[in-house]
Amino acid sequence: MLKAQRSKSEIQGRIIGLTGPIGAGKDAVGRILQRRGAFIINADRLAHQLYAPQSPLWHELVRTFGSKILMRGGRINRKKLGAIVFSDKKELNKLNALVHPRLRDEIRKIIESRKQSAEHRTQTIVVNAAVLKEIGLIPLVDEVWLVTAPKDIRLKRLIKSGLTAPAAARRMKAQVSPKEYLKMADIVIKNDGTLRQLSGKIQACLKF
Repeated sequence: MLKAQRSKSEIQGRIIGLTGPIGAGKDAVGRILQRRGAFIINADRLAHQLYAPQSPLWHELVRTFGSKILMRGGRINRKKLGAIVFSDKKELNKLNALVHPRLRDEIRKIIESRKQSAEHRTQTIVVNAAVLKEIGLIPLVDEVWLVTAPKDIRLKRLIKSGLTAPAAARRMKAQVSPKEYLKMADIVIKNDGTLRQLSGKIQACLKF
């Protein structure tokens, strides 16, 4: 997947698939790349948009999981939905079957639109997705960057973000194994230090 050599123009126009387990720091890497001029497609945020009340996906989710996942006003309560799917693999598979095809189509449309634009076609595109392979995005990217961190650090980050320890552990357990992530990776970034150290590692990767 990763090309052995690139010209400057190829580096500018590359599409990076940014992935890794929950709590590893993909969003931090994405923000650093954005400051360096990259266009970021955040799969999780895009999925939030697809959950909008009365959207086709919204109707499918309500039919599948029931009105108990709704908040006042009709919005999807993602905490309640998360509690359901991350406690039962079958329920998670149901959710993925509904969300992933729509998400893949939306991301493909965004990439095609950017590439067809004379203004943006040389801009690096970063697809930030924990489930890059599961969504079916590997064929759309030039290379895969894997962000990793030790389990204890990831757990602390998730708890700091507002999850309880049991909820964080369930989400970590629901993801694929580290070996599966490594199989798809062209570049591995270990995010176990400071943001300054992370920025330095990313700068080195951009020169690769």
